[in-house]
Amino acid sequence: MNLLVTAIILVVGILTAGILYAIYTEEEPVINDINEQSEFFVGYSCSGTAVCYVGNVTEVIDGDTLRIRGSPIRLALTSAPELSEEDGIKAKNFVAKLCPLGSKALVDQDDGQTSGSFGRMVAKVVCGSDVVNSRLLEEGLAEIDRKFCSISEFASEDWAKKYGCAKTVQEKKQTFQSSPSVQPMTTEKSCDPSYPDVCIPPFPPDLDCSEISHRNFKVLPADPHGFDGDNDGIGCEK
Repeated sequence: MNLLVTAIILVVGILTAGILYAIYTEEEPVINDINEQSEFFVGYSCSGTAVCYVGNVTEVIDGDTLRIRGSPIRLALTSAPELSEEDGIKAKNFVAKLCPLGSKALVDQDDGQTSGSFGRMVAKVVCGSDVVNSRLLEEGLAEIDRKFCSISEFASEDWAKKYGCAKTVQEKKQTFQSSPSVQPMTTEKSCDPSYPDVCIPPFPPDLDCSEISHRNFKVLPADPHGFDGDNDGIGCEK
């Protein structure tokens, strides 16, 4: 009798372990077909050309990072407080409520950040009917990471523009428009009035006859360059 009970317990344990393993570690195919996702994510589709798939949520690490199919995913454009900071735990719990362990999540990798972030895929994550990136911003539990607005695939989406990406683009536009334009260099001759028949630059610097091409030209006072050495009104006489 004891052997039978032991055997039953063992079988139940094995089946339970198998079910849990399937929930949390099942490898599902990478997909880009909305028809395959429609059962879980009505109204949402993969965008861009990078990786996009549906997988089980296996861990919520903090407010902007979770594991799906065992892989760490960093939410694109959304920065939540660290767990040690104010609202850090609250942000994590909020994500855990949106994406319970074992539930399905859609992961759409950011085409503009395919190199990832510290070993994590950067992506938009959809749980049920919620875009997690957007919901965190709506609840005031995260801020838009504006330094990536210029490269992120999702910067043009309504939620990203609403919480800061549109402002970043506008600031760049205004900076460009307000930058001083380069004016063409103009050269305007300045001639000393002491030499009315020719154009000789005013003093300083002091010029000698050997430094100009003009000869036998009219000189008026005050002759700052001293071209009329004998004061006969003619400069640089031959």
